[in-house]
Amino acid sequence: MSAGKNSIPVLLSFLIIMFITVIGCGKMEATSVISGEVDGDIAANVTINMTGGATVSLTTDANGEYNFNNVENGYYTITPYLDGYSFSPANTEVEINGMSAADIDFTSSWVGYSISGKVTGDVVANVTLTAYSSGTTTSVTTATTDSDGKYALTSTSIGENVDYYDVKPSLTGYKFTPSIRENISAGGASVTIDDFVSEATHAKGSAKGTYTWNSSSGDLIITWTSVTAPCNWPKAGSETESLVTISKTIMTWPDEVQWPGLMIWTRTSSTKNNPAGEWTLTDQSGNTYTATFTVTSSTTDPDTDLITAASGSISLAETIVNCAYAWSTSDFKEVSLSYQDPEKEATTVSVSGSGISTQSLDYNSATGAWSTGVLDISSLPTAPFTYTFTITDSGTTWEETSCFVDWPTDLAPTGTITTKLPTFEWTEIADSGSSYMVQLRDSNYNLIWESDTDTGSSFVYTGATAFKSGSTYYYYVIVMGTDACGNGRSFATGSFTYSP
Repeated sequence: MSAGKNSIPVLLSFLIIMFITVIGCGKMEATSVISGEVDGDIAANVTINMTGGATVSLTTDANGEYNFNNVENGYYTITPYLDGYSFSPANTEVEINGMSAADIDFTSSWVGYSISGKVTGDVVANVTLTAYSSGTTTSVTTATTDSDGKYALTSTSIGENVDYYDVKPSLTGYKFTPSIRENISAGGASVTIDDFVSEATHAKGSAKGTYTWNSSSGDLIITWTSVTAPCNWPKAGSETESLVTISKTIMTWPDEVQWPGLMIWTRTSSTKNNPAGEWTLTDQSGNTYTATFTVTSSTTDPDTDLITAASGSISLAETIVNCAYAWSTSDFKEVSLSYQDPEKEATTVSVSGSGISTQSLDYNSATGAWSTGVLDISSLPTAPFTYTFTITDSGTTWEETSCFVDWPTDLAPTGTITTKLPTFEWTEIADSGSSYMVQLRDSNYNLIWESDTDTGSSFVYTGATAFKSGSTYYYYVIVMGTDACGNGRSFATGSFTYSP
Protein backbone atom coordinates (compact mmCIF):
# COMPACT_ATOMS: atom_id res chain seq x y z
CA MET A 1 0.00 0.00 0.00
CA SER A 2 2.87 2.42 0.87
CA ALA A 3 4.64 1.69 -2.39
CA GLY A 4 1.43 2.39 -4.32
CA LYS A 5 0.87 5.67 -2.55
CA ASN A 6 4.45 6.79 -3.11
CA SER A 7 4.13 6.18 -6.88
CA ILE A 8 1.70 9.11 -7.29
CA PRO A 9 4.15 11.86 -6.16
CA VAL A 10 6.87 10.21 -8.22
CA LEU A 11 4.65 10.24 -11.32
CA LEU A 12 3.72 13.89 -10.80
CA SER A 13 7.35 14.86 -10.42
CA PHE A 14 8.17 13.03 -13.61
CA LEU A 15 5.42 14.87 -15.54
CA ILE A 16 6.54 18.25 -14.21
CA ILE A 17 10.11 17.54 -15.27
CA MET A 18 8.93 16.51 -18.75
CA PHE A 19 6.81 19.71 -19.09
CA ILE A 20 9.74 21.92 -18.10
CA THR A 21 11.93 20.05 -20.55
CA VAL A 22 9.46 20.58 -23.40
CA ILE A 23 9.15 24.28 -22.58
CA GLY A 24 12.89 24.59 -22.42
CA CYS A 25 13.26 22.91 -25.83
CA GLY A 26 10.71 25.41 -27.28
CA LYS A 27 12.75 28.35 -26.05
CA MET A 28 15.86 26.88 -27.53
CA GLU A 29 14.24 27.23 -30.99
CA ALA A 30 14.40 31.05 -30.69
CA THR A 31 17.90 31.22 -32.11
CA SER A 32 17.05 32.59 -35.59
CA VAL A 33 18.30 36.00 -36.72
CA ILE A 34 16.85 38.52 -39.18
CA SER A 35 19.62 40.76 -40.45
CA GLY A 36 20.38 43.15 -43.24
CA GLU A 37 21.88 46.43 -44.28
CA VAL A 38 20.82 49.91 -45.35
CA ASP A 39 22.79 51.79 -47.99
CA GLY A 40 22.11 54.78 -50.25
CA ASP A 41 21.87 58.41 -49.17
CA ILE A 42 22.04 57.45 -45.49
CA ALA A 43 22.94 54.23 -43.64
CA ALA A 44 23.42 54.88 -39.91
CA ASN A 45 20.70 55.52 -37.33
CA VAL A 46 17.85 54.33 -39.53
CA THR A 47 14.99 52.90 -37.50
CA ILE A 48 14.13 49.30 -38.47
CA ASN A 49 10.70 48.13 -37.30
CA MET A 50 9.83 44.45 -37.04
CA THR A 51 6.14 43.57 -36.70
CA GLY A 52 4.22 40.31 -36.87
CA GLY A 53 5.07 37.48 -34.48
CA ALA A 54 6.77 40.12 -32.34
CA THR A 55 7.08 43.91 -32.37
CA VAL A 56 10.62 45.21 -32.00
CA SER A 57 12.47 48.33 -33.19
CA LEU A 58 16.16 49.05 -33.42
CA THR A 59 18.50 51.36 -35.34
CA THR A 60 21.22 50.61 -37.82
CA ASP A 61 24.85 50.90 -36.73
CA ALA A 62 27.50 53.13 -38.28
CA ASN A 63 27.78 50.74 -41.24
CA GLY A 64 24.02 50.60 -41.81
CA GLU A 65 23.76 47.05 -40.46
CA TYR A 66 21.08 45.65 -38.16
CA ASN A 67 20.27 42.31 -36.46
CA PHE A 68 17.10 41.03 -34.83
CA ASN A 69 18.30 38.16 -32.57
CA ASN A 70 16.40 35.27 -30.99
CA VAL A 71 13.48 35.51 -33.41
CA GLU A 72 10.66 33.01 -32.87
CA ASN A 73 9.23 31.03 -35.78
CA GLY A 74 6.54 33.03 -37.60
CA TYR A 75 5.85 35.72 -40.17
CA TYR A 76 7.35 39.21 -39.90
CA THR A 77 7.36 42.54 -41.74
CA ILE A 78 10.58 44.54 -41.73
CA THR A 79 10.08 48.29 -42.36
CA PRO A 80 12.79 51.00 -42.34
CA TYR A 81 12.02 54.60 -41.37
CA LEU A 82 13.89 57.87 -41.08
CA ASP A 83 12.31 61.31 -41.35
CA GLY A 84 13.10 62.86 -44.72
CA TYR A 85 13.95 59.60 -46.50
CA SER A 86 12.19 56.97 -48.57
CA PHE A 87 13.34 53.35 -48.83
CA SER A 88 13.37 50.72 -51.52
CA PRO A 89 11.72 48.39 -50.97
CA ALA A 90 9.32 50.11 -48.60
CA ASN A 91 9.15 46.90 -46.51
CA THR A 92 9.92 43.19 -46.77
CA GLU A 93 7.92 40.14 -45.64
CA VAL A 94 10.02 37.45 -43.89
CA GLU A 95 9.12 33.92 -42.77
CA ILE A 96 11.15 32.29 -39.98
CA ASN A 97 10.92 28.51 -39.68
CA GLY A 98 13.99 27.36 -37.78
CA MET A 99 16.38 29.21 -40.11
CA SER A 100 17.82 32.73 -40.02
CA ALA A 101 17.05 35.30 -42.72
CA ALA A 102 19.98 37.40 -43.91
CA ASP A 103 20.43 40.13 -46.52
CA ILE A 104 17.09 41.86 -45.84
CA ASP A 105 18.52 45.02 -47.35
CA PHE A 106 17.15 48.47 -48.15
CA THR A 107 18.33 51.48 -50.15
CA SER A 108 17.63 54.97 -48.79
CA SER A 109 16.85 58.10 -50.82
CA TRP A 110 16.64 61.67 -49.57
CA VAL A 111 13.15 63.06 -50.36
CA GLY A 112 13.22 66.02 -47.99
CA TYR A 113 11.30 66.87 -44.89
CA SER A 114 7.56 67.53 -45.10
CA ILE A 115 5.23 70.27 -43.96
CA SER A 116 1.90 68.64 -43.13
CA GLY A 117 -1.46 69.93 -42.08
CA LYS A 118 -5.17 69.97 -42.70
CA VAL A 119 -7.85 72.15 -44.31
CA THR A 120 -11.26 72.40 -42.62
CA GLY A 121 -14.39 74.44 -43.30
CA ASP A 122 -16.64 74.78 -46.34
CA VAL A 123 -14.34 72.69 -48.56
CA VAL A 124 -11.59 70.27 -47.60
CA ALA A 125 -10.73 68.18 -50.69
CA ASN A 126 -8.69 69.24 -53.73
CA VAL A 127 -7.28 72.39 -52.14
CA THR A 128 -3.84 73.27 -53.52
CA LEU A 129 -1.16 74.07 -50.93
CA THR A 130 2.02 75.81 -52.07
CA ALA A 131 5.22 76.14 -50.06
CA TYR A 132 7.40 79.19 -50.74
CA SER A 133 10.81 80.18 -49.47
CA SER A 134 9.86 82.58 -46.70
CA GLY A 135 9.40 86.16 -47.85
CA THR A 136 9.61 85.31 -51.56
CA THR A 137 7.36 84.21 -54.39
CA THR A 138 9.65 81.28 -55.18
CA SER A 139 7.56 78.11 -55.12
CA VAL A 140 9.30 75.10 -53.56
CA THR A 141 6.59 72.45 -53.95
CA THR A 142 2.82 71.96 -54.07
CA ALA A 143 0.40 69.38 -52.71
CA THR A 144 -3.34 68.73 -52.88
CA THR A 145 -5.56 67.85 -49.95
CA ASP A 146 -7.21 64.43 -49.82
CA SER A 147 -10.88 63.75 -49.06
CA ASP A 148 -10.23 64.44 -45.36
CA GLY A 149 -8.45 67.75 -46.02
CA LYS A 150 -5.00 66.36 -45.18
CA TYR A 151 -1.87 67.23 -47.14
CA ALA A 152 1.92 66.84 -46.99
CA LEU A 153 4.30 69.21 -48.76
CA THR A 154 7.51 67.33 -49.45
CA SER A 155 10.57 68.41 -51.40
CA THR A 156 14.26 67.54 -51.51
CA SER A 157 15.01 71.21 -50.86
CA ILE A 158 13.04 71.30 -47.61
CA GLY A 159 15.60 70.97 -44.89
CA GLU A 160 18.50 70.97 -47.34
CA ASN A 161 18.60 74.35 -49.10
CA VAL A 162 16.11 76.46 -47.16
CA ASP A 163 15.02 76.30 -43.52
CA TYR A 164 11.97 78.63 -43.39
CA TYR A 165 8.84 78.48 -45.51
CA ASP A 166 5.52 80.17 -46.16
CA VAL A 167 2.50 77.97 -46.94
CA LYS A 168 -0.51 79.24 -48.89
CA PRO A 169 -3.78 77.42 -49.72
CA SER A 170 -5.82 78.13 -52.85
CA LEU A 171 -8.96 76.90 -54.58
CA THR A 172 -11.11 78.87 -56.98
CA GLY A 173 -14.23 80.09 -55.23
CA TYR A 174 -12.85 79.91 -51.68
CA LYS A 175 -10.88 82.04 -49.24
CA PHE A 176 -8.85 80.73 -46.31
CA THR A 177 -8.13 81.82 -42.75
CA PRO A 178 -5.33 82.54 -42.39
CA SER A 179 -4.60 83.27 -46.05
CA ILE A 180 -0.95 82.24 -45.51
CA ARG A 181 1.20 80.81 -42.71
CA GLU A 182 4.67 82.33 -42.65
CA ASN A 183 8.15 81.52 -41.34
CA ILE A 184 7.55 77.82 -40.80
CA SER A 185 10.71 76.13 -39.58
CA ALA A 186 11.44 72.82 -41.33
CA GLY A 187 15.22 72.86 -41.39
CA GLY A 188 15.83 69.85 -39.19
CA ALA A 189 12.69 67.72 -39.20
CA SER A 190 9.24 67.39 -40.71
CA VAL A 191 6.63 69.59 -39.11
CA THR A 192 2.83 69.69 -38.76
CA ILE A 193 1.26 73.13 -38.83
CA ASP A 194 -2.11 74.48 -37.67
CA ASP A 195 -5.22 74.09 -39.81
CA PHE A 196 -6.46 76.41 -42.56
CA VAL A 197 -10.19 77.14 -42.47
CA SER A 198 -11.95 77.49 -45.84
CA GLU A 199 -14.96 79.63 -46.67
CA ALA A 200 -16.83 80.18 -49.94
CA THR A 201 -15.95 83.61 -51.32
CA HIS A 202 -19.37 84.23 -52.87
CA ALA A 203 -22.86 82.88 -52.33
CA LYS A 204 -25.01 81.25 -54.97
CA GLY A 205 -27.23 83.75 -56.73
CA SER A 206 -30.69 83.64 -58.28
CA ALA A 207 -33.12 85.79 -60.20
CA LYS A 208 -36.54 85.59 -61.80
CA GLY A 209 -38.27 87.65 -64.42
CA THR A 210 -40.10 87.85 -67.71
CA TYR A 211 -38.85 88.23 -71.27
CA THR A 212 -39.83 88.94 -74.86
CA TRP A 213 -37.90 87.63 -77.85
CA ASN A 214 -38.05 88.83 -81.47
CA SER A 215 -36.17 86.69 -83.99
CA SER A 216 -36.25 89.37 -86.73
CA SER A 217 -34.57 92.10 -84.70
CA GLY A 218 -32.65 89.74 -82.44
CA ASP A 219 -33.80 91.68 -79.39
CA LEU A 220 -34.15 89.73 -76.14
CA ILE A 221 -35.69 92.02 -73.52
CA ILE A 222 -35.60 90.71 -69.93
CA THR A 223 -37.24 92.31 -66.91
CA TRP A 224 -35.53 90.94 -63.80
CA THR A 225 -37.28 90.70 -60.44
CA SER A 226 -36.43 88.94 -57.15
CA VAL A 227 -32.69 89.33 -57.77
CA THR A 228 -30.07 87.97 -55.38
CA ALA A 229 -26.72 88.32 -57.16
CA PRO A 230 -23.31 88.27 -55.42
CA CYS A 231 -21.70 90.12 -58.33
CA ASN A 232 -23.32 92.82 -60.43
CA TRP A 233 -25.35 90.69 -62.83
CA PRO A 234 -28.22 90.63 -63.18
CA LYS A 235 -29.63 93.81 -61.70
CA ALA A 236 -33.32 94.31 -61.00
CA GLY A 237 -35.06 96.05 -63.87
CA SER A 238 -35.07 95.76 -67.64
CA GLU A 239 -32.13 94.94 -69.89
CA THR A 240 -32.01 94.48 -73.65
CA GLU A 241 -29.67 92.06 -75.38
CA SER A 242 -29.37 92.88 -79.08
CA LEU A 243 -28.59 90.64 -82.05
CA VAL A 244 -29.32 87.51 -80.01
CA THR A 245 -29.42 84.30 -82.05
CA ILE A 246 -30.94 80.97 -81.06
CA SER A 247 -30.06 77.71 -82.79
CA LYS A 248 -31.03 74.21 -81.72
CA THR A 249 -28.25 74.02 -79.14
CA ILE A 250 -26.63 77.48 -78.85
CA MET A 251 -27.85 80.95 -77.90
CA THR A 252 -25.46 83.90 -78.27
CA TRP A 253 -25.65 87.35 -76.70
CA PRO A 254 -23.06 89.58 -78.42
CA ASP A 255 -22.96 92.12 -75.59
CA GLU A 256 -19.55 93.71 -75.08
CA VAL A 257 -20.77 96.22 -72.51
CA GLN A 258 -22.02 93.93 -69.73
CA TRP A 259 -19.76 91.04 -70.70
CA PRO A 260 -16.26 91.00 -72.18
CA GLY A 261 -16.73 89.15 -75.45
CA LEU A 262 -19.64 86.90 -76.28
CA MET A 263 -22.12 85.18 -73.97
CA ILE A 264 -22.61 81.67 -75.34
CA TRP A 265 -25.38 79.61 -73.77
CA THR A 266 -25.86 75.92 -74.55
CA ARG A 267 -28.68 73.40 -74.18
CA THR A 268 -29.15 69.76 -75.13
CA SER A 269 -31.43 70.31 -78.15
CA SER A 270 -34.64 71.97 -79.21
CA THR A 271 -35.93 74.00 -82.14
CA LYS A 272 -34.23 76.92 -83.83
CA ASN A 273 -35.59 80.33 -82.70
CA ASN A 274 -37.33 78.69 -79.74
CA PRO A 275 -35.94 80.03 -76.42
CA ALA A 276 -37.72 77.40 -74.28
CA GLY A 277 -35.50 75.11 -72.27
CA GLU A 278 -32.61 75.04 -69.82
CA TRP A 279 -29.52 76.94 -70.92
CA THR A 280 -26.07 76.92 -69.27
CA LEU A 281 -23.20 79.40 -69.47
CA THR A 282 -19.69 79.61 -68.01
CA ASP A 283 -18.16 83.07 -68.18
CA GLN A 284 -14.51 84.09 -68.48
CA SER A 285 -14.12 84.20 -64.69
CA GLY A 286 -15.36 80.64 -64.19
CA ASN A 287 -18.87 81.49 -62.93
CA THR A 288 -21.68 79.22 -64.10
CA TYR A 289 -25.26 80.18 -64.85
CA THR A 290 -28.35 78.13 -65.58
CA ALA A 291 -31.25 80.01 -67.22
CA THR A 292 -34.61 78.33 -67.67
CA PHE A 293 -36.89 79.91 -70.28
CA THR A 294 -40.60 79.07 -70.37
CA VAL A 295 -42.69 80.13 -73.38
CA THR A 296 -46.21 81.29 -72.52
CA SER A 297 -47.08 82.82 -75.89
CA SER A 298 -45.47 82.81 -79.33
CA THR A 299 -45.94 83.70 -82.97
CA THR A 300 -44.94 81.23 -85.68
CA ASP A 301 -44.07 81.73 -89.34
CA PRO A 302 -46.60 79.59 -91.26
CA ASP A 303 -44.08 78.85 -94.04
CA THR A 304 -41.26 77.62 -91.81
CA ASP A 305 -43.05 76.74 -88.56
CA LEU A 306 -40.29 78.65 -86.76
CA ILE A 307 -41.03 81.04 -83.91
CA THR A 308 -40.75 84.69 -84.90
CA ALA A 309 -41.67 86.13 -81.49
CA ALA A 310 -42.09 84.69 -78.02
CA SER A 311 -42.63 85.77 -74.44
CA GLY A 312 -42.70 84.07 -71.08
CA SER A 313 -40.83 83.69 -67.80
CA ILE A 314 -37.16 83.18 -66.98
CA SER A 315 -35.41 81.91 -63.87
CA LEU A 316 -31.68 82.09 -63.27
CA ALA A 317 -29.41 80.16 -60.91
CA GLU A 318 -25.81 81.29 -60.41
CA THR A 319 -22.74 79.59 -58.97
CA ILE A 320 -20.27 82.42 -58.44
CA VAL A 321 -16.58 81.74 -57.86
CA ASN A 322 -15.17 85.06 -59.14
CA CYS A 323 -16.43 88.63 -59.20
CA ALA A 324 -13.32 89.84 -61.05
CA TYR A 325 -13.49 90.88 -64.71
CA ALA A 326 -11.03 92.09 -67.32
CA TRP A 327 -11.77 93.25 -70.84
CA SER A 328 -10.07 95.24 -73.55
CA THR A 329 -10.63 97.32 -76.65
CA SER A 330 -10.46 95.37 -79.91
CA ASP A 331 -6.99 96.68 -80.73
CA PHE A 332 -5.58 95.65 -77.31
CA LYS A 333 -4.30 99.12 -76.54
CA GLU A 334 -6.32 99.55 -73.36
CA VAL A 335 -7.68 97.30 -70.65
CA SER A 336 -10.36 97.83 -68.00
CA LEU A 337 -10.24 95.84 -64.78
CA SER A 338 -12.94 95.63 -62.13
CA TYR A 339 -14.04 93.65 -59.10
CA GLN A 340 -17.82 93.55 -58.75
CA ASP A 341 -18.83 94.24 -55.13
CA PRO A 342 -22.35 95.72 -54.93
CA GLU A 343 -22.45 95.56 -51.11
CA LYS A 344 -18.87 96.87 -50.74
CA GLU A 345 -17.87 93.94 -48.57
CA ALA A 346 -14.16 94.23 -49.46
CA THR A 347 -11.92 96.71 -47.69
CA THR A 348 -9.13 96.80 -50.31
CA VAL A 349 -8.72 95.39 -53.83
CA SER A 350 -5.58 95.38 -55.99
CA VAL A 351 -4.71 93.76 -59.30
CA SER A 352 -1.60 92.73 -61.20
CA GLY A 353 -1.07 90.97 -64.50
CA SER A 354 -0.28 91.29 -68.16
CA GLY A 355 1.27 94.66 -69.01
CA ILE A 356 0.66 96.34 -65.65
CA SER A 357 2.31 96.57 -62.27
CA THR A 358 0.26 96.12 -59.12
CA GLN A 359 -2.62 98.61 -59.12
CA SER A 360 -4.93 99.57 -56.26
CA LEU A 361 -8.58 99.72 -57.29
CA ASP A 362 -10.99 102.49 -56.28
CA TYR A 363 -14.59 101.84 -55.32
CA ASN A 364 -17.40 103.42 -57.34
CA SER A 365 -20.69 103.33 -55.48
CA ALA A 366 -22.64 104.12 -58.67
CA THR A 367 -21.43 100.98 -60.41
CA GLY A 368 -20.98 98.86 -57.27
CA ALA A 369 -17.47 97.87 -58.33
CA TRP A 370 -13.80 98.43 -57.61
CA SER A 371 -12.04 99.47 -60.80
CA THR A 372 -8.77 100.75 -62.23
CA GLY A 373 -10.18 102.84 -65.00
CA VAL A 374 -8.58 102.43 -68.42
CA LEU A 375 -4.97 101.21 -68.51
CA ASP A 376 -2.52 101.31 -71.40
CA ILE A 377 -1.36 97.86 -72.56
CA SER A 378 -0.29 98.85 -76.07
CA SER A 379 3.22 97.49 -75.49
CA LEU A 380 1.98 93.92 -75.07
CA PRO A 381 2.47 91.58 -78.05
CA THR A 382 -0.56 89.25 -78.00
CA ALA A 383 -3.24 87.80 -75.76
CA PRO A 384 -4.12 85.84 -73.69
CA PHE A 385 -4.00 88.36 -70.92
CA THR A 386 -4.47 87.15 -67.34
CA TYR A 387 -5.04 89.33 -64.29
CA THR A 388 -4.93 88.40 -60.61
CA PHE A 389 -7.06 90.35 -58.17
CA THR A 390 -6.15 90.41 -54.46
CA ILE A 391 -9.15 91.08 -52.23
CA THR A 392 -9.13 91.75 -48.48
CA ASP A 393 -12.35 91.38 -46.51
CA SER A 394 -12.41 91.61 -42.70
CA GLY A 395 -8.75 90.67 -42.47
CA THR A 396 -9.01 87.66 -44.82
CA THR A 397 -7.16 87.92 -48.12
CA TRP A 398 -7.74 85.84 -51.25
CA GLU A 399 -7.17 85.95 -54.99
CA GLU A 400 -9.43 85.79 -58.04
CA THR A 401 -8.35 85.67 -61.68
CA SER A 402 -9.82 86.76 -64.98
CA CYS A 403 -8.48 86.36 -68.50
CA PHE A 404 -9.44 87.17 -72.06
CA VAL A 405 -8.29 86.07 -75.48
CA ASP A 406 -7.43 87.75 -78.76
CA TRP A 407 -9.73 88.35 -81.74
CA PRO A 408 -9.32 86.47 -85.03
CA THR A 409 -8.10 88.68 -87.90
CA ASP A 410 -8.04 88.74 -91.72
CA LEU A 411 -11.59 87.43 -92.03
CA ALA A 412 -12.85 86.20 -95.41
CA PRO A 413 -14.97 86.30 -97.47
CA THR A 414 -15.40 90.04 -97.87
CA GLY A 415 -16.86 92.25 -100.58
CA THR A 416 -18.84 90.54 -103.32
CA ILE A 417 -18.82 86.77 -103.83
CA THR A 418 -20.30 84.53 -106.51
CA THR A 419 -20.00 81.07 -105.00
CA LYS A 420 -22.96 79.38 -103.32
CA LEU A 421 -20.62 77.53 -100.91
CA PRO A 422 -18.18 80.08 -99.52
CA THR A 423 -15.27 79.15 -97.28
CA PHE A 424 -14.99 81.19 -94.09
CA GLU A 425 -11.33 81.82 -93.27
CA TRP A 426 -9.32 83.81 -90.73
CA THR A 427 -5.91 84.10 -89.13
CA GLU A 428 -5.82 82.12 -85.89
CA ILE A 429 -4.95 83.82 -82.64
CA ALA A 430 -1.51 83.19 -81.18
CA ASP A 431 -2.77 81.50 -78.02
CA SER A 432 -2.40 77.73 -78.36
CA GLY A 433 -5.31 75.34 -78.06
CA SER A 434 -7.82 77.75 -79.57
CA SER A 435 -11.03 76.45 -81.13
CA TYR A 436 -13.53 78.29 -83.30
CA MET A 437 -17.14 78.42 -84.47
CA VAL A 438 -18.82 80.41 -87.26
CA GLN A 439 -22.35 81.83 -87.13
CA LEU A 440 -23.91 83.20 -90.34
CA ARG A 441 -26.84 85.66 -90.41
CA ASP A 442 -28.96 87.10 -93.17
CA SER A 443 -29.49 90.81 -93.87
CA ASN A 444 -32.00 90.98 -90.97
CA TYR A 445 -29.49 89.31 -88.64
CA ASN A 446 -31.51 86.09 -88.44
CA LEU A 447 -29.30 83.09 -87.79
CA ILE A 448 -29.25 80.87 -90.90
CA TRP A 449 -26.24 78.64 -90.27
CA GLU A 450 -23.87 77.58 -87.52
CA SER A 451 -20.70 75.51 -87.91
CA ASP A 452 -19.36 72.89 -85.56
CA THR A 453 -16.72 73.88 -83.00
CA ASP A 454 -13.23 72.84 -84.05
CA THR A 455 -9.59 73.87 -84.27
CA GLY A 456 -8.17 75.23 -87.50
CA SER A 457 -8.79 78.40 -89.47
CA SER A 458 -11.59 77.67 -91.94
CA PHE A 459 -15.08 76.25 -92.35
CA VAL A 460 -16.94 75.55 -95.59
CA TYR A 461 -20.57 76.65 -95.66
CA THR A 462 -22.83 73.59 -95.41
CA GLY A 463 -26.14 75.30 -94.70
CA ALA A 464 -29.41 74.56 -96.45
CA THR A 465 -30.33 78.22 -97.02
CA ALA A 466 -29.69 79.43 -100.58
CA PHE A 467 -28.19 82.89 -100.83
CA LYS A 468 -30.29 85.60 -102.51
CA SER A 469 -28.70 87.66 -105.24
CA GLY A 470 -27.87 91.17 -104.09
CA SER A 471 -28.29 90.34 -100.40
CA THR A 472 -25.72 91.11 -97.73
CA TYR A 473 -24.81 88.49 -95.11
CA TYR A 474 -23.07 88.91 -91.76
CA TYR A 475 -21.02 86.37 -89.84
CA TYR A 476 -19.19 85.89 -86.55
CA VAL A 477 -15.92 84.01 -86.17
CA ILE A 478 -16.04 83.06 -82.49
CA VAL A 479 -13.10 81.97 -80.33
CA MET A 480 -14.27 79.27 -77.93
CA GLY A 481 -11.42 79.33 -75.40
CA THR A 482 -7.75 78.37 -75.37
CA ASP A 483 -5.28 76.37 -73.30
CA ALA A 484 -4.28 79.42 -71.25
CA CYS A 485 -7.78 80.92 -70.97
CA GLY A 486 -10.29 78.09 -71.10
CA ASN A 487 -13.30 80.31 -70.44
CA GLY A 488 -12.12 83.08 -72.76
CA ARG A 489 -14.55 84.11 -75.49
CA SER A 490 -14.07 86.62 -78.27
CA PHE A 491 -15.42 87.19 -81.73
CA ALA A 492 -14.78 89.13 -84.92
CA THR A 493 -17.41 90.08 -87.47
CA GLY A 494 -17.34 90.04 -91.26
CA SER A 495 -19.78 90.49 -94.11
CA PHE A 496 -20.17 89.84 -97.83
CA THR A 497 -22.66 90.42 -100.63
CA TYR A 498 -23.81 87.58 -102.82
CA SER A 499 -23.94 88.48 -106.52
CA PRO A 500 -23.61 85.47 -108.88
